[in-house]
Amino acid sequence: MSDLPAVPTWGVVPEPVRNVLQRLQERAAAGVDAMGTQKISGDTPRNHDEAFLQMSWAAEAADRATRDYRSVFNAYTHKFHQPKPPIGELAAMQGAITQSFAKRYTSKTVEAIEALLSDEPDLEAIRTGIRALGFADLHGISDALDRAMAAAESERGFRPWLPAADKARAASRAIQATGSDEL
Repeated sequence: MSDLPAVPTWGVVPEPVRNVLQRLQERAAAGVDAMGTQKISGDTPRNHDEAFLQMSWAAEAADRATRDYRSVFNAYTHKFHQPKPPIGELAAMQGAITQSFAKRYTSKTVEAIEALLSDEPDLEAIRTGIRALGFADLHGISDALDRAMAAAESERGFRPWLPAADKARAASRAIQATGSDEL
């Protein structure tokens, strides 16, 4: 008789992690959808500045979301999931080697996942560890996170944060409004 169990023991990915990965996928898809070239097509010369700004924001939004997706995915599979998945195979699918897999996420990402899995989520850890998501993107990720968000919103002076790409877009708009490339 074999010492191996008849049925393997499989792990379950916690709902907050699944939900964050889904939100990041949605953010990436929105960025990709906004990359359309229809606004710069045609043979008539015209000012394309607005279209170029939109395309630049879209590329940044998609890139930031996919980088955060990979970072959260890698950190979760490497540090949290039980049983451990085949890290070498996961690394190879990303064009990396096993030894560099842990370099594909940061300690801030690990702290963000810990916060997501906590009964009392640390919003600052999530903000700094998953920059592609803004405050509003976090609604509905988990009941514990919704409670933490409600408590934060009730604090005097609380200001919800924007996703990193949207902050960059706001800065670009401010530059345009002043008519200067130097802010």
